[in-house]
Amino acid sequence: MNVLRSLKAIGQPLSAFAAAAVLCAALPVAGMASPLKLHTNQEIVDDLLRPNDLDAKNPDAVFAAVFEQLAPKVTVYPTESYYYFTFQLGGINYAGNIRFDAGDQFDGKVHFAYANEYAYWRKPLEPVYKKMGPDDGVKVEQAGKFLYKITFKDKTVEFQLPDLSSVKPAPGMLGDGETYLGPIWDESGVQFFLVFNKPAKAFLYLLNETPKVDLYEPSQLSPAVTVGNRSGFAFYKDKLLNRQILIGDFIGHTMLNDYFDGPFDQLPDNYVQGTALLDSILEIEPGLKGENPDRYGADKTGEFRYGITSYKYYNRVSDLKPIADCAEKNADPAVYYKCFDATKANEEEEHSGGSSFPPAKPADGKPAETAPAAKDGK
Repeated sequence: MNVLRSLKAIGQPLSAFAAAAVLCAALPVAGMASPLKLHTNQEIVDDLLRPNDLDAKNPDAVFAAVFEQLAPKVTVYPTESYYYFTFQLGGINYAGNIRFDAGDQFDGKVHFAYANEYAYWRKPLEPVYKKMGPDDGVKVEQAGKFLYKITFKDKTVEFQLPDLSSVKPAPGMLGDGETYLGPIWDESGVQFFLVFNKPAKAFLYLLNETPKVDLYEPSQLSPAVTVGNRSGFAFYKDKLLNRQILIGDFIGHTMLNDYFDGPFDQLPDNYVQGTALLDSILEIEPGLKGENPDRYGADKTGEFRYGITSYKYYNRVSDLKPIADCAEKNADPAVYYKCFDATKANEEEEHSGGSSFPPAKPADGKPAETAPAAKDGK
């Protein structure tokens, strides 16, 4: 059903290990830390030419190679707890992740998945997935609320998840009838506040403007619409409250499942209070209650969950004009905030075969069949 999204996506990298497709070299500056990191073509080609007989189909061997390259302590920024990486092997660029799933993070195991990076001109290879644990010589332990340790072959790596418990919208940023569900740190580096507007029955992704990780430029569509120079995320300046609402994501990013495929795959799982997220989902889709989803909106199999893709996938910024027009002509909050929910429009595009909805993609974590909707985050 279209309201579900796959829980089995490979995703794209935020942190790459030393054998990654793109390596970073510090540019030396006498007497001070470098103001930037340099990425060179030489390093990419050198990595391609490096002899390697690693079996890419063997998850145990690949996990060992990945783990060997990790620093003693790493940071897992995305809020669905993916530690992303890339590597080149046999002329293929691979992307993968090590993940601590909020739904089973206390079972002493960790998810490990990788596949060739997506490209427009070919079909993706079948993802390789394995849940690693004691039977694989992998010890996973929780050392703190946001700290995990993995020990493998006498090496221990600490995985630090940022504590965003105190990250909340500024006073006056939330409207009447709105529930703040939690903070999002997307793999793009952009941060959001996930909010549910009950009168409009709509989820809103609000921009957390504190970290400056993108340049939002004015669009020709409307003075209220800006678009990220780096991310392609499009925002509408709320006319009723002081905040920016995510209204669009460039479809090319979503089709490639890259860093900028949207925050739908980085929900605030570690910060959601009780059943607040599920209660909000059921406000929109009460029929899901009979399927007994968990508090994250996932089904009984643990392979799919409700996809919160309320922003529109666009080919051109002009595709967002109906949203801007609707917002400009409506003042009633219940109608006005409904303007920003593009879920129905996305579904209509999917069913009609339109080009502005992402195709089904393999999912993070396990070999996927097809994803019935746009969520590919776990």
